[in-house]
Amino acid sequence: MNNPLDLITKVIQSTIEASPNEINLFFDHFKLQKLKADEYFIREGEVCNKVGFITKGMIRYFYVDDQEETTRWVSLEGEFATSLGSFITGQPCSHHLQAIGSCEVWVISKSNWQKISKNHEWLRNFWTRVLEITCVGFEDRVYQQLASSAEQRYEYMMKRYPHFIEKVPQKYVASMMGIKPESLSRVRAQMARKRRT
Repeated sequence: MNNPLDLITKVIQSTIEASPNEINLFFDHFKLQKLKADEYFIREGEVCNKVGFITKGMIRYFYVDDQEETTRWVSLEGEFATSLGSFITGQPCSHHLQAIGSCEVWVISKSNWQKISKNHEWLRNFWTRVLEITCVGFEDRVYQQLASSAEQRYEYMMKRYPHFIEKVPQKYVASMMGIKPESLSRVRAQMARKRRT
């Protein structure tokens, strides 16, 4: 889908009821930002005062500890991207948001988001639903991380986020699962052998 307005309309209307005209007025406040590979959307320590809607590429959320990067999540085409905690609290971001490959992101400022949200119930409802989905997904992933084996975690990702497995580089999937890429390769090989027997 080449038209960004069509894509954001499809995403919003799959979540809540909103008219095309309402969404069009909302989208008028977005501006296109093009990111090159490895360019940052937000850096750790910055205050996140924007929300992006990805129409091309992927954005990776990661933090650095003892010079080692750990990927928390990856937002794909047709998804919103922001540092949620920083956006809500106004505190500095605790992680980086970085483009994987070239990326096109339509960006709205926090002030415009809040202004429109104040005057339009549909956007407040949409934001509430997004927060609910995010919280439930985060809770589920934390449980999987703590209570499941690597194979179970990968099976969960395949069932819950099949498009994610198809598109995101495996080294980032492995990092999210808390294992090394070579360990993920072994898990995938073991699962493939089980399917053949």
